Amino acid sequence: MKKKLGKKGKYIIPISIIAMIVISMIIISITYLKYIQELIDSNTLNNLSELTKQDAAKIENQISQHKKILENIVSKIEKMSNITEKEIFDIYENSIANEEFSRLAIMYEDGKTLTSDGETVDLSDEKEEFFSSYDVQISKSRKSKVDREEINIYSKKVNVEGNKIVVLLVLETDKYENIFAESIYNGRGYEYIINSNGEIMANSNKKNNGYSLFNILEILENSENKKKLEEMKINIKEYEDGNVKYEVLGKYYYTSYKYLNINDWYLVIITPGSLIAQEYNKTLKVTFGVSIVINLVALVMAIYIVISNKNKKRKLYQLAYIDQLTNLGNNNYFIGKGMEKLQEKDFKGYLIIIDIDKFKTFNKKYGRIKGDFLLQEFGNKLKTIFGENQLISRLTNDVFAVLYKIDYGNDKNLLEKIENINDDLSNIKIGENKYKILVSIGVCEIHREEKEMFEILDKALMAHNMAKGNYNKKYYIFDEKLEKQIIKEHDIEVNMQEGIENKEFKVFYQPKINAKTGKVEEAEALVRWEKNGKLIPPGDFIPVFEKNKFIIQLDKYIYEIVCRDLKEWKKIYDKEIKISVNISRQHLVQEEFIEEYYKIAKKYDIEPKEIELEITETTEIDIEIDKQLGITEILKKIKEKGFKISIDDFGTGYSSLNMLQDMPIDVIKIDKSFINQEKMLEIIMMMAKKLNLKTVAEGVETEKQVEILKDLEVNLLQGYYFSKPLKKIEFEKYWQNN
Repeated sequence: MKKKLGKKGKYIIPISIIAMIVISMIIISITYLKYIQELIDSNTLNNLSELTKQDAAKIENQISQHKKILENIVSKIEKMSNITEKEIFDIYENSIANEEFSRLAIMYEDGKTLTSDGETVDLSDEKEEFFSSYDVQISKSRKSKVDREEINIYSKKVNVEGNKIVVLLVLETDKYENIFAESIYNGRGYEYIINSNGEIMANSNKKNNGYSLFNILEILENSENKKKLEEMKINIKEYEDGNVKYEVLGKYYYTSYKYLNINDWYLVIITPGSLIAQEYNKTLKVTFGVSIVINLVALVMAIYIVISNKNKKRKLYQLAYIDQLTNLGNNNYFIGKGMEKLQEKDFKGYLIIIDIDKFKTFNKKYGRIKGDFLLQEFGNKLKTIFGENQLISRLTNDVFAVLYKIDYGNDKNLLEKIENINDDLSNIKIGENKYKILVSIGVCEIHREEKEMFEILDKALMAHNMAKGNYNKKYYIFDEKLEKQIIKEHDIEVNMQEGIENKEFKVFYQPKINAKTGKVEEAEALVRWEKNGKLIPPGDFIPVFEKNKFIIQLDKYIYEIVCRDLKEWKKIYDKEIKISVNISRQHLVQEEFIEEYYKIAKKYDIEPKEIELEITETTEIDIEIDKQLGITEILKKIKEKGFKISIDDFGTGYSSLNMLQDMPIDVIKIDKSFINQEKMLEIIMMMAKKLNLKTVAEGVETEKQVEILKDLEVNLLQGYYFSKPLKKIEFEKYWQNN
């Protein structure tokens, strides 16, 4: 018996040891697998949480900007007395809001609502929502009653002449969904804006708006998942952020949610586990199934985990930091990598902001697909110009950034690149066609002690904003002088509306003398800004107004004063005098101004032929823009109304004989820089006579100049030799004496 037992004992011990080893290895495998899965989950949720914060910050910033735009419009409305619906719509049309929002609407207490695009809708069933508060309110997504588009509405109640109205700015929900479209998941995950009840305000799939996200997630099967959903609901009700992993129909999902600091809105990002961890999960199941050979599998698993983890990190990195369209870094990449580079010892270089002017116009004319090709080719050109080793990213839309490091202390090479960048980028080839584009460039020089990326970026953006739309200067470099100029421009913008309300803008008249008779035949109306007894030079405020489009309102204000003065002079002196009035090119993209100017003239019993509208000669850049916007056709319509048209500063731009033939102009004003250049004057006069154009020489200061211009048969002379610009009363005396 003992022998038998002893025999069995020989097998029992090894089998027990093997069983213990196998069980131990299984336990170790299970523990290890569980640890790896938890590590994957933790890393995934942490990364997802960080990315949720970034997208939430973008949305919060955009909504904050939208609220400021509405508050600015309401502020202007409150300042004006006896304001009409048209004036409210004009405020909207003259602000940057019309580029962001679909329309502005005015709601009255009975629910009747008028829109800036001429529609009338009944919102009486929603009026309590909009009249409930004087604060800026943001609605949930809804279908527009005007065009059935999905929209959100920014609203603010305001008292106008004792009556309560609500000013509504209508935003297509696509504006929020465009941010989703740029997200790290490139459309493969899901992003939602919801309220605290789970109702979907907007989402990356552009459907299910108005449904409850919580109801959609009710399909969660087991009690553990439902418990996680309930915890998420409670957290959202209590304005707490968080993240969670749960299982639906055998598939894992990772979710992160963050409060947006707007109403009770939350940003929720949901991504399938298959997007980030699918291969991990397969590996874990396979490893568990072959736990008998756990040592080999553990070794393979360890190697695979390291390699796979790197691949997954690289994939997540690509999704999070690389712009999917241009394959350049995105805004997150540029900020992060830029901060690293600034920490390098003795880093010296430049931060450059470059964007494509009139990119919206290009998209509208040639289509979005060609617009995308343009951005791709633009990115490639930047790499060619600055070199692959420099940090180049696409920050947003058509805005690119370059962090240019100087390796050898020689910045001359970079400045030459910037000088020539318009030439390098002027002709972009897409397929077989070439397209001329223009750019605005802002530059901030980085000194060795500067390490704050956001501060440097702000300075470069300020310089870029100065360059935007300024075709006379290719780029701006940020410095103390520029900073003072920005502050100065800010002060001008703060006071500009008040300047019109207080009648601080004055009209001065400079006589134009008939070269043959020596008599006053015409005059030019010039604007001067007199504030607190001091004159602000036109060169200080006109460029600012051109940039922010306030010039449209100022031009109209000056034009009406001129019409009023012409009527008064007819009555007093019983004779007419032609006055030339400057109009900005900003007017020429708004065709309705022609009818408006015509009505003002008729209001004062003035014939349009008594008024000459002056536009500055086109630059080479303007010519391209003119072609896109059809400016020549608009000028023809001005002529049809009876107005005279003159080209100011002739000779300083790129006018050609062919272009002058096409443009319906009556007068060319020869720039003062040519007054002492007889040969140039002869060429200009020959061109003018060939086209039967009237000529005016400005900047005439000496008797010798007068004699030369008379000999060349210039029609009218204008300048300090005869008279400086005069106040109205002084001009009347000069006119009557001459």
